[in-house]
Amino acid sequence: MKKIILTLCFTALFGFNPSIGSYFIIDPLIEKIESFVKEWWDVPYKYGGTTKRGIDCSVFTQRFYKEIFDKKIPRTARSQFYAMDKVDKDSIQTGDLVFFSSKISPSGWHVGIYLWDGIFVHAANRKEDIKMSNLSEENYQKNYKGARRI
Repeated sequence: MKKIILTLCFTALFGFNPSIGSYFIIDPLIEKIESFVKEWWDVPYKYGGTTKRGIDCSVFTQRFYKEIFDKKIPRTARSQFYAMDKVDKDSIQTGDLVFFSSKISPSGWHVGIYLWDGIFVHAANRKEDIKMSNLSEENYQKNYKGARRI
């Protein structure tokens, strides 16, 4: 059921133009991102996890960059933050990484993949699987550290 909702979400936001009532050609990057997110959608969060039995936020973003852009990025959220180029909040694009301070994570850092219109996907926490959240949510606004891109 979650994958059906995910598909509808991607289709509604990237594949359907309500003003003309028809589908338009989806960018190949968006198709690759949708496929990647669907593949990992039901995987639970696990601190230090690197497999589909459990994954943490920075391995999720590391795998994303390897599979989508064929780029190797560092293992930890903190290392990723300092290894990538700064992006102003008003210039964030699909595929950029967004970073937060986190009291839940033992590392004190959290990272997600920006999708569109304030929405990002991430390995959230021990209580949730991979999920989508919005930068406008109070917790993410308050703990936002910045965005980065290669």
